[in-house]
Amino acid sequence: MTIVLLEHFTSVAARRPDAALRAEGGAMRDALADDLQRLPGVTLDLVERRHGRAGSFRERLRRADAALVIAPETGGVLERLSRAVEVQGRVLLGSSSRVSRLAGDKLATARLLASAGIPTPATETIPFRGAADRLAGRTLPFVLKPRDGCGGRGVVLVRRRRHQAAAIAAVRRATRGADLLVQEYLLGEDASVSVIASDSGGTPALLSLGLNRQSVRRGRRFEYSGGQVGWRHPMAERAVEAARAAVAALAETAGGGVRGYLGVDLVLGRMGPSVVEINPRLTTSYLGLRRAVRWNLAGLILDAARGRPLPARIVLRSAWRFDGRGVVPWRSIAAGTSAASI
Repeated sequence: MTIVLLEHFTSVAARRPDAALRAEGGAMRDALADDLQRLPGVTLDLVERRHGRAGSFRERLRRADAALVIAPETGGVLERLSRAVEVQGRVLLGSSSRVSRLAGDKLATARLLASAGIPTPATETIPFRGAADRLAGRTLPFVLKPRDGCGGRGVVLVRRRRHQAAAIAAVRRATRGADLLVQEYLLGEDASVSVIASDSGGTPALLSLGLNRQSVRRGRRFEYSGGQVGWRHPMAERAVEAARAAVAALAETAGGGVRGYLGVDLVLGRMGPSVVEINPRLTTSYLGLRRAVRWNLAGLILDAARGRPLPARIVLRSAWRFDGRGVVPWRSIAAGTSAASI
């Protein structure tokens, strides 16, 4: 089987990308490429930018059997690349373009979570034009963010009224959209849950890969700098349950197509876990998780995309810190996660 692997920021980005995003994308690409090449019967076609140009993704697809895309939801990039795989009739080793479009719209995600009764911060949209007037009477603090986006780019915390204009401008620079989101600010610890979903045409099965600590600096701008897999937290079980419910709600709303690796971002507050976003793609937590388990996670992603059964249990043998450059050991742990139908 020939698999095309494309990571957006190191291959087809038309302009010079943010250095941190490029480093993060390159780390995920290299880790996944290494794991894919360890699978028997797999030939890897890695899309790389050389001398300022990258080979045609669609041309490569015509010679391949499947493709795995690592790309941001910003501007519909992940959706477009995923649709290109679908149009060519190749196996997409990830969620469908429809799922990417839905999860990439943070307002639509907030609404589906709320409709499903899953705790999530109150969210509304306002146009950039007239945003200052619309926000003038709102109680501080609150969060402003793009309706699309990734990596915390353009996410701003407004604690003081005098910072509001600069916050709106920061969001404006991070998106091409005509509106922005205003979101309730939640106190708590930043976390994520990684899952692998297998969709065989019915209700998908989920393999939870445990709770991850996220390193997020909550200044006037949110700055994400990696995290830790295998986090033993008193709310770990509840966080995993909330993440599973969120992915189930996404699958129901999209009508299927939830496959492969996903990351669910949460805040663990006094009242319990709240789901903030669903990332329908590989996230940097993969860097730590691949070191923490005995399974080849790329092989599990391939099985999930084909609708094959997932393991009943994944045991994390160790904990690792991860960031856009790689991973370092944290400490020895003994933890387990399970797969079940949702």
